[in-house]
Amino acid sequence: MMIPSEAISKFLSKELTSEEQMAIEENAAALGVSKIQMMERAGSAVASFVLSKYDVRGKKLVVVAGLGNNGGDGFVAARYLVNSGAKVDLVLLGPPSAIRTEEARRNWSALASMSVDIDLHWVVDSADLVKLDKIFDNALLVVDAILGTGVKGELREPIASAVKKINSLKVPVIAVDIPSGLDPDTGETLGDAVRARYTITFHRMKKGFRRGRENSGEVAIADIGIPVEAELMTGPGDVKLVIKPRLPFSHKWDYGMVLVIGGSERYSGAPALAAMSALRTGAGLSVVAAPDSVANTIRSYSPNIIVRPLEGKAFSADHVEEIKELLERCDAVVLGPGLGTEKETVEATLLTLGVLTERRIPTVVDADALKCITGHLEVLKGGRFILTPHAGEFERLTGKEIPERWFQRIELAADFAKECGCTLLLKGHETVITDGVRLKVDISGTAALATGGSGDVLSGIIGTFLAWGSDTFRSGSAAAYVLGNLGRLAQADKGFHLVASDLIDRIPSVLMKYDKE
Repeated sequence: MMIPSEAISKFLSKELTSEEQMAIEENAAALGVSKIQMMERAGSAVASFVLSKYDVRGKKLVVVAGLGNNGGDGFVAARYLVNSGAKVDLVLLGPPSAIRTEEARRNWSALASMSVDIDLHWVVDSADLVKLDKIFDNALLVVDAILGTGVKGELREPIASAVKKINSLKVPVIAVDIPSGLDPDTGETLGDAVRARYTITFHRMKKGFRRGRENSGEVAIADIGIPVEAELMTGPGDVKLVIKPRLPFSHKWDYGMVLVIGGSERYSGAPALAAMSALRTGAGLSVVAAPDSVANTIRSYSPNIIVRPLEGKAFSADHVEEIKELLERCDAVVLGPGLGTEKETVEATLLTLGVLTERRIPTVVDADALKCITGHLEVLKGGRFILTPHAGEFERLTGKEIPERWFQRIELAADFAKECGCTLLLKGHETVITDGVRLKVDISGTAALATGGSGDVLSGIIGTFLAWGSDTFRSGSAAAYVLGNLGRLAQADKGFHLVASDLIDRIPSVLMKYDKE
């Protein structure tokens, strides 16, 4: 079914941070638009822009390239410029053996096979660069392909000397994606940065250009073939945005404590699933606060779960002071799994939400907590909440009938999120995630996820991502994609016969490829 672009265009950012650009490119690659394709389009766009401004036939051009993908874009641009009649000197800031990515290496190999109207040079320190001073003589222009949007911080040698050299020339400079040395997010320069006449940036404007006009000059945006789905649909890039690196001398508190408030005489499995899911995702600690009538049952599921018994048969206002104490060391909360909907539980849930708002603790509001806030949505104002209802729960919250397809749901979902000041993750075969401004759709799931407890697993994953410092929108988007992958992985073994614990067992298999040290 063709979906009109105007239905989603208002949810797409006009400007991107370097992290957002990375995530979009990762998602594009997962959709089948390879990084080598994007690099080819990027380099071609740079060359086309140069040709639109200058007659390069028989003229000398210098391309200064780094060892990453920005350098790879420069390699491609050099190839096209030579094909258009230019004589190109390409200066690589480092040995070819140090080129960092497969895409850039392949394009370097293509240049290395050329000999007509192109000379390749490489330097390992600033002294080597001085020896190449003469190649800049009589150049029509210089292409800066040293550093892209993924690099920040003060420039090191020989890059710092190369930037100084470029800025000393009285010829136009064309920057690839962003002028080297300009922070793509803030527009600040830490030390020197290339002062370009033109910058050819890719896919979207970068936020740093607001303040960095002195360095970026005139900015043109080039389409490198990234489909809108790479921004709209969840993908591996969204997971990379939320993963927290593991440092050698770190400890459990560095990876967050997730507090699960749930459980009742009737339900013990739901909070245990959420807590174990949080631990398997990577939380340092997972604590369940539950009525003592069910605490021992929850504790029996795993010795890895810390259980804090709350006196009585149900969560009540008498427990809020104990919850406040637990919140002192808590980084994120999952509120609702198996909680029940007794009158005293509704009251306690509303009071707890008030405390969470006051303390600005990010919280997943799920399961029975959604029933408790029905008719009391004002408690969400000012908090850091992500609600995770399925269609039936959302209909009870809003009193509105929910259409089936995601593109029919987005306006309703966005209006709700904006009005309540929260993030909404509307679960389904096509899951919609929105904070009223941003939008993601997850289509990674499978009908095998239609099993009791899968929502509790999702809540635990979100809880850990929140505990690691990601906002509610990014955490929900990444978690939805992770859950979809868990479902497909478990289905490969179990068919449509999986249970929620099968999903938890596979969290390491899905997340290991994203691990950072």
